[in-house]
Amino acid sequence: MKKLGFTLIELLVAISIIAILTAFLLPNFMGAREKAQDAQAISDMNAIKNGLRLYYNDKGVYPADLTDVDLPTYIPGIGTLRLNYTYTLLSDDKFRLSYTLITTRGTDDVDSQIKCGIGIPVEGIYMVCAN
Repeated sequence: MKKLGFTLIELLVAISIIAILTAFLLPNFMGAREKAQDAQAISDMNAIKNGLRLYYNDKGVYPADLTDVDLPTYIPGIGTLRLNYTYTLLSDDKFRLSYTLITTRGTDDVDSQIKCGIGIPVEGIYMVCAN
């Protein structure tokens, strides 16, 4: 008579293989949500920058605060700001917009600060500015 089912050894081997695969793959998936939020923030910041340029073309100055901007008019796809951006009006024709990244990989954050004229960049802060 033929027995159906798995032996204890076969089950242990299968569980071991699953555990090894999990150990290798899990670190790759951890932080994906944070990376996606950072990517969304950078995309939003570039859209805000373009919207602020449109605002500047209409008004001749940048707004004192982001709440002064009619977002749907100047940035149609953004609706409301979901993340904490720091907007600084430097002069009538210059602004700086920054966001503290959740994950800091690569040099995009430091490069963005150098483009905005920051002398000593701080790791983990992404900036866009009127340039």
